[in-house]
Amino acid sequence: MTSLLVTIINASERAAQIARSCCEGEPDETKLLVTEKGSDGNSRFDSDFKTLADVLAQEAARHEIKKSFPGLSEHVRGEERAEIDGVTISIKDDCNETKKMLSAVVPETAAERMAKAAHAEPCCRLTATLPGDLPDVDQDNLGIWIDPIDGTAEFIAGVCGKAKEGHGLLHVTVLIGAYSRTTGEPVLGVINQPFYNNGKGRVVWGLCLEDKTFHGTSEDFTAPEQNNMVLMSSAEKPEIKAMFEKNQWVVKTPPGAGYKLLSVALGEAALYTMSLGTTYRWDTCGPHAILKAKGGDIVSHTSSLPLTYNDPPNEDPQSFCNSEGITAFCHREVFELASNLATES
Repeated sequence: MTSLLVTIINASERAAQIARSCCEGEPDETKLLVTEKGSDGNSRFDSDFKTLADVLAQEAARHEIKKSFPGLSEHVRGEERAEIDGVTISIKDDCNETKKMLSAVVPETAAERMAKAAHAEPCCRLTATLPGDLPDVDQDNLGIWIDPIDGTAEFIAGVCGKAKEGHGLLHVTVLIGAYSRTTGEPVLGVINQPFYNNGKGRVVWGLCLEDKTFHGTSEDFTAPEQNNMVLMSSAEKPEIKAMFEKNQWVVKTPPGAGYKLLSVALGEAALYTMSLGTTYRWDTCGPHAILKAKGGDIVSHTSSLPLTYNDPPNEDPQSFCNSEGITAFCHREVFELASNLATES
């Protein structure tokens, strides 16, 4: 299991390297190919977008996993279709070939930086400190979900220097999770925050396998001793926000599902709740494994049943929507308290 965890961390770091490469160079050289998703998009938005970086980051992460674990090749799924502006994106055998492919859709300077980032060996100091005795898992029964750049709108705004105050690159995350194809339960998760600490980044991971749990971060972090903060989407129903505020909860609405889930995993917030179906399996699989490893869970907002991830293949991305909403927490008592509020209301 340690080797699989290392591979998934490295896959997340390849995606993070590509995201960071978009902020390098002179301002007039920093080009993002942005395209509207159309029917592939999040139903919450009138228009949902993806960038070349999203697609390349996903394919780089997928390539890393397939290279180390060929048996998983048919079971690695991601948010993005591997095509943009009529070009199918993949990781070629060498950097020059990848650059040539990318040059068909973005200027050569941007293509070169992104290709170099995709082919550079990932360098995450966390992999050298992982436990060597993690339990084995049946790799033939695993599936993988990838969200290569969660918070694409924040990513675009941040790269272009147009992010609103309190928004932007800090809210971008890379999310990768492994799940049991038999039960659908999350097993292993990684959240990579590429632009944390001026671009040095940080990684949080968790493993939950039956009664064995492990978790860690790339740096020491002390969570608040008491926390009554609940995170919500800015699109949440006003009455739900009012219910929490009435009961002395601090409500905040930062952007990015991955960022909100990371905040709960780190203890910076007690709860993340979303009553609407605007998150997807690729958003929640990795964070779900981390939260379970820390004693928490992600459950349906409507039914309170834990989410599962072994959906059959489908060409329609909406089939992978967490349609009943979600509630994410690290501590069961927090969830019970929030549930009681909803019942009393």
